[in-house]
Parts: sequence; C-alpha cells; structure tokens
Amino acid sequence: MTEQKVDQRFVCVWLDNRLIRSVEYIDTQDQLRTIIKTFVTFNDSNYCVDFITNTTDAKIFFITSNILGRIIVPTIHPFEQIDSIYIFHGNKSSDDQWTEDYKKIKGIFNDITLICDRLKQDTIKQEKNNDSFAISFISSSDINSRDVNRQDPSFMYFQLLKDIILKDCLFESEEQTKADMLSYTRKVYAECPNTILVLDEFEKDFIPELSIYWYVKECFLYKMLNKALYTPQPDVLYKLRYFLRHLYYQILSEASKQRQHLSSMTVYRGQTMSLDQIDKLKGNVGGFLSFNNFLSTSLKQDIAMNFLWGLENGVLFQMQIDPAIQKCPFINIEQIPYLQRKECEQELLFAMGSVFRIVRIEKEKDFYRVQLTLSNDVDEQLEEYTKVTRNQTRSFHSFLSLLRLMHKLGEYSCIDQFAEMLRDDIGVAANSMILAGVHHTFGSIYYDRGQNKEALEHFQQTLNIHMSDLPVNHPVLSPTYSYIGVVYDALYDYTKALEYQQMALDCQVNSANPDVSSIITYMKHIASTYDNQEKYSEALDYYKRALELQIGHFGENDPSVRKTYSLISSIYYKQGDYEQSTSYREKSASLQKSITELDPSVLVDSLIKDGIVCLSQKQYQHALTHFKRALEIQQQYLLPNNPALAQTYNLIAKTFYNQEQFEEALPNYTKALEIEQNSLSDDHCSIATSYHDISTAYVGLSLWSNALEYALKAVEQSKKTLLTDVNTLAAFVHYVGYIFQEQKKYQEALIYYQEALELYQNHLSEDDPSLMLVYHRPARVYCQLDMDIEAVVLYRKTLNIALKILPDTDKQIVPLYSLYFHCTHIVLREYGSLAFSPLVEL
Repeated sequence: MTEQKVDQRFVCVWLDNRLIRSVEYIDTQDQLRTIIKTFVTFNDSNYCVDFITNTTDAKIFFITSNILGRIIVPTIHPFEQIDSIYIFHGNKSSDDQWTEDYKKIKGIFNDITLICDRLKQDTIKQEKNNDSFAISFISSSDINSRDVNRQDPSFMYFQLLKDIILKDCLFESEEQTKADMLSYTRKVYAECPNTILVLDEFEKDFIPELSIYWYVKECFLYKMLNKALYTPQPDVLYKLRYFLRHLYYQILSEASKQRQHLSSMTVYRGQTMSLDQIDKLKGNVGGFLSFNNFLSTSLKQDIAMNFLWGLENGVLFQMQIDPAIQKCPFINIEQIPYLQRKECEQELLFAMGSVFRIVRIEKEKDFYRVQLTLSNDVDEQLEEYTKVTRNQTRSFHSFLSLLRLMHKLGEYSCIDQFAEMLRDDIGVAANSMILAGVHHTFGSIYYDRGQNKEALEHFQQTLNIHMSDLPVNHPVLSPTYSYIGVVYDALYDYTKALEYQQMALDCQVNSANPDVSSIITYMKHIASTYDNQEKYSEALDYYKRALELQIGHFGENDPSVRKTYSLISSIYYKQGDYEQSTSYREKSASLQKSITELDPSVLVDSLIKDGIVCLSQKQYQHALTHFKRALEIQQQYLLPNNPALAQTYNLIAKTFYNQEQFEEALPNYTKALEIEQNSLSDDHCSIATSYHDISTAYVGLSLWSNALEYALKAVEQSKKTLLTDVNTLAAFVHYVGYIFQEQKKYQEALIYYQEALELYQNHLSEDDPSLMLVYHRPARVYCQLDMDIEAVVLYRKTLNIALKILPDTDKQIVPLYSLYFHCTHIVLREYGSLAFSPLVEL
C-alpha cells in the first residue's frame, strides 16, 4: 500500500510484521480507531515509508516494534508529519537505550492498552494545539482608522457564520435538528463501534443543561466540532447545530452566573503555530486576534507550558482577562459542580469567536510569549458593516442563511455538500417559503459558478413552489423572473432574457406596493441585455429611466447613482459620443468624493466601471489606479477564492497587456486563473479565457512553448463547456495555429487554421469583417509551403474585406495588394491562366 487518501488531520500508523495479523489484537485495532479514525496497518517497511512520505497534510502517530523501530525510526523521525512514535516491546532491556536519541518517541510500552491511553492524551493535546490555525487577524491601523472596508475577510466570515448558526432557527424543529446531528454522526463513525456506543448514550441521556459536560468529555463531539470550526466547514457546523447552540448558550448562562464572583485574572495557553502566523502576530502588535474555536486555557502557567514540550514553533499566550467584557463569554470549568476532572488544570473555557488585543510578543529561549488582553472593541468597530451584510443574509432557517452567506461572499467550497444535504433535509422541505428561498439561492450560486443549466433548474423549482398558491404576476416572483433573464442573457438567448426581465418588471410596476429598488434593478438588467446586443439607443433609454427613478426616490448622492452614471458613460463611449461619455464619467467621479458607502461592493463596482471606461479610452494609468484600488478594497472584505477577485486581476492584467508590459500582465492573469479554478465549475468558460490570456502574455514574451501549452488548454477547456460561443472557440483554435506559424511549424499551423476557418464559416458569412485576419494568416502559411493557388484565394478574400472596412489610404491596403499580385503572378507563371481562372476571377 503506497498511497491512500487521508481525510483526517490525524493518522495512526501501525507497522508490525506479526502482531497485526493476530486475532488477539483485532479488538486493539478497533480501540485505536476510536481514538484516531484514520488507522492504517503495514507489514512492509518500504510501503510504510511510502505512505508516510505521501501523507503531508496530516499528523502521524506511529506504532512499531523495537526491532523494526531501529530500522525505520532514523528514516521517518525527521519528517514534519510524524508527531509521535510509540515502541511496543514486551521486555524492556538495556538495548532500548537507542530510543533516547529521538525526542518524538513517547516511550517503550509492554502493554498495548498503555499505548492507547498515551495516544489518547497526545491526540487531545494535538487537537488543542491545532486550534492555533483557526484564528483571524485584524491590524491595529484598520481598527483605529474605523475603516470598515479594511477588515480581515476571514474574521468577518466567521463572525457571520457563528451568528447564523446560533440565531437563525425560528423555523427549525429542535427534535429534527437533533435527529439530523445523530444521523450524520452515525454515518461518519459507522466503522467505530465504541463511538456508536457513545452516540447511543448521547441520544438517550443528553439534556441541554449538560452540554458543557459532553464537550469536556472529549468524545466525538469535541473532535468533530473543533475540526468543523477550524476550517471552518459550514456544512458540518449545520449538521452539528443542535449541540453547538446548546453548548454556546450554556456557556453564556454559566458565564453570567460566575461573572459576579470573578475579578481580573491572567490565564495561559500553550500551542504550536506556523511561522507565517507567528510573523503575522509580530506584524499586528496593537491589533486584534480572534480564536474561532472554543478556547481552552489554564490559570496555571506550568500546565500551559506542558503543551509546548518538544514543539519547534511553540507559543505561550498570556491572556489578561476582564470579566466585565460580556461579548466574549467564558467559564471556569471547576466551578461547575457536576464536572469531575481527573486533573486539576484550573481550566477556563472561552466560547468560539473570542477576540483579544495583541499587546506584546517576545522571543524566549524555546518559545514565543504573546501577551493578549480580552477585548470587545472589534465587534463595535464592525457593527455597521456586519449589519449591512447580516441583513442581506438573514432568514428564519440557518440552511437558507448559510446559503445566502456563501453567495454573498463567493465561498462555494461546500456548495455541493449543501445540495446533497437538501435532498435529505426534512425541515427545509416541510416549509415552502424556506424551500423556495433555498432553490432561488442555489440558482444564484450556480449562475455565479457558470453552471447555467443547474441554475435554471433551481429557479424553475422556485417558480413551481410559489405558483402553487400565487398568481403568475405576483411581485414575489419578480426576483426569480429577473434571475432567469440574467441566465438566458449569459446563454446569448437575448429574446428570452428580455422576456423574463420584462415579466420581472411588470410584476413590480403593476403591484399594489411596487418596490422601487427592484424596478431600478430590472430596468438596468434590460439595458444590459440591449447593450450586449449592441442596441445602444435602447440600452441608454432604460439606463436613463433607471437613473431618473434613483434620483427621484433616493437623491442624487445615493451610491447607486454613481454606478448608473458609469454605465451611461460606457454606452455613450460605445456610440462614439465621447463628450457625453466624459461628462457622465466626471459626474460619477465627483460623487465618489462625497459618498461614504457601508457596503464596499458598491464602491468597488463603481471603481471597476470607471476603470473599464478609462481602459477603453487608452487612459491606462487611470485605469490601473481604479482597478488596483478596487482590488485593495476587495481583499479586505472578500475571501481569497471569490470569483470577483479573479475579474479584477484580469482587468489589471489586461491593462498591463495593452501597454505591452507582458511580465506584469502574466502574474495577474495567473492569479485570476488560480481563483477561477478554485471557485468556478470545472467547465466554466472563464477558465478557457484565462488560459488564452496567459498564452497571449507568453507570446508577448516570445516564450513559445509556454504559449502553446496554454493555448491548447484554452481550446480543450472551450470544447468542454456548452456556454462557449463558437466564434470564441474558433478564435482560440486559430491562435494555436498562429503560435505554430510563429515557430515556423507550418504544417501544424495549417491544421489549426483550417479547423478554425471551418468553425467560423458555419456561423459567419464569407465576407464578415472579423474574418480578415482569419484569411490573412493562413494565406501567409500557404505561401511558405509554396501552395500559391490556395494563398491567392485567401489573399483575395482578405483584400475584399479590407477594401470594404478600411479607408483607401490605410497603410494595410498596399501590402495586401502586393502579396495578392505576387502570388497571382507565381500562379500564372507556374500553371497558366487556365489553371488559375477557375479559382479566382480577375
């Protein structure tokens, strides 16, 4: 066994060529699986080392015999993934002294149950150490400036996630949430009989008043909950919401009782951190640190120090606690009467999401000492922005709210898990209002990911649910009609797009209480569809109607007015009315100075719209300023894989590319591709475009082999997606031919040029202006291959188009005439007029 997928952070590996086959140790192996679910056995040292080498994303707890240990430990001990080593040896002897040279060896054990006991202690310790990764940083300059657009996006995401799980449950059944949790955990631990027994006990005996007891019991709940908070994993947190809510609110209740008897105190926590996180700590002194997990600390420094033994990047947190701060509830475990702890750790347990100010960080001999103070400042500073985002995601059911949050922040990593969960979620299915909202949000998410077929299916489900008791023109249906129109627009079906957008608009206009904001949105969608059809007069009409409503109802200083000015400016530019375009762009820019926008996405959208206008007018420095400012804001409120970031990186790259600054363009194109691959569907057309863009940058750098690699990827990706326009695919195929041509590989170039020409000719007329280059490049290849008759045909077609679209004095005309007559002369000389006349009419 050389490779195995590891889906846990901890792995137990047992190497033994004798005992693991013994019936006597079958129960022992089951016992080890209850401690670490991913348990692997080997009887061959080479396969074992291969497995360890390939397992780089988990901590390995390794068990072996004294004899095999002597052979394998020197090899594996340096590996970072090896956490602990246990030597199973029946008779301790003087020969065991070799183990003293390896600090990861926890001891020599003559009873396997002793190894199980020690393994359990070590995994619990490592679980607590792993909490270090579940943190967010907020810099002091961000807080002091009160700039809500400059916070750590992961901090915002977790605070909103926590709020949804704890509060959005009005339409949820307590009994059903418990059943969901038990069903999920039984599936996860189906092969762990001891854990199933604990689950049986939980199902029978659990009461909310004993939530803390079940958490400190350090059974499956402790592991699952902290792992789900660590990433975080919204789908797992949703499944565990029954216990999570009761645990949080019991901590809140007990904290309220204990607070009146507490005074200021110092608590400690020892754990490991990555070098990157330590560097962030150093750079954020005066800033803030948020722990996403439930945080275990001790009043005793020596207990916290025990967790630092043997750690390379150990950190001792020294935390000053003010009990008066109520936004971060905590409890003293020992003051809860029914909890009987084996060791007197004087443990304080903090609820998830506790926030601390970073006071100082000092390097001591073997670890870093970090002084923190409990704080509630961050929540107050973020209150306005969180309120805006929270209101956009709030609902009466956490499933729907979580979907809305993922849509708002572009966090789609577990959307497939939510789609699967929906099929089995009885609570969501039982409430038609929630179910309709869920399908609508799924549709919105799938549209953003480029999965338009799935998007339409979910929007249709939304309509079906609503229409069971509502008329077809009810205003509740208008958002879904509008989104269906947007999807059809993306599919280039502009007739259906306009049909559904008009239905959305009519639903609102004809209702008793029309929503003006929705009417404005639908008018803009109609305008956008006309814009995509190059019907600029109609687009301008709808944009101006929307602008009139905006100013009339919200005033000229409303942030949305600025965006509409930018859109109108763009239309005027496309019409060639540069004076009006500049006028509206200046109006947009003047509003930017006077608007303080709580939702940064509005400001970003306006910056990008203005940047695109500057780019189209070749004002490259102004365009870069707008795009870079937009990116700076996005990075403060969007998670790293949000597709909107990819769009901004692409615009920055394009601005550099248009200035022939290919080295600057390339990393931005590459970053855009990386984000798209992590956030969009595998067959999304944007990925193909990014491959092509990267190829063009490599061509600019004359790196032909790299250019060809990405050009071929663009073609392959385009052929996978139904959304790709045939002309776009033809352009990508043609570009592959161009790369071969530039490398003087004319036969290969001709193959791709011919394929591209066939694609174009199936959808365009022979004299379409866009085909000028499509004819000209292969004509040159035919000349190089001495295929002069074919060259003459294509040069004639090129010349016909050029004479139609270019002025007579254009510099391109004369060279085309020259090439055409040169090839014509060769054909006449070689073949005579009779051979030539059937091909070209002179």
